[in-house]
Amino acid sequence: MSKTAAVFPVLPGKDASQVAAVLKGDPSGYVESRRRAGVHLERAYEMPTPMGTFLITYIESDGPFADVAAATAHSDLPIDRAFVAAIKEVHGIDVTLPPPGPPPEVLADWVDETVTARKRGLAFCVPLQPGAEAAGRAFAAEAYGRRAVELADSRRALGQSRELVCLNTSPNGQLIGVYTESDEPVEANRRFAASQTPYDVWFKDKCKSIFLPAVDFNVPLPPITEIFDSQEFLVAR
Repeated sequence: MSKTAAVFPVLPGKDASQVAAVLKGDPSGYVESRRRAGVHLERAYEMPTPMGTFLITYIESDGPFADVAAATAHSDLPIDRAFVAAIKEVHGIDVTLPPPGPPPEVLADWVDETVTARKRGLAFCVPLQPGAEAAGRAFAAEAYGRRAVELADSRRALGQSRELVCLNTSPNGQLIGVYTESDEPVEANRRFAASQTPYDVWFKDKCKSIFLPAVDFNVPLPPITEIFDSQEFLVAR
């Protein structure tokens, strides 16, 4: 199973829900599209930032994200052609052309194996400081690897069951896309911002060293809008 948290800019004056409306408008076409692409779960979130608005898409699929994108870009299904056109209009990206950079790279993937049910999702993105890629990789390896037990204790205390961290490279710099699941994602984030446990304090302090100064995880995330959740289309079938 491949997992991806991909980040896309939303052009000024555009609304990412325009793209989601294409998928919601043809449920049977959507199911066939994602069956061909090997997609099992797809969720999308729109987030305002000082750098502009971004769409963060979370996808679980049989193959890597690049294969999913290629299957959609070259599909003959009407819904896929409409989807490709909507992406170009809203995001300014022509997915029929080779991507300008590498696909999103998973830096960390934590799942609470004691939780079997899927929970509500929340995704967000944060910009890396220029030149902080190596430091970000080292942080992910420590936080989710060497200190995995502490990470699990931290996230379970928040009621969280999943966390995926992906490095996204764009012409405007590098962004980290994060996807989480919990019973109440907004409340879990608020509690994390307020937490003073040793691990959470260390985690938030390390984030200050790799992200731009405007990023402060001691403050809850801005309002993030879920614009699409494929569960009603894919999981039920």
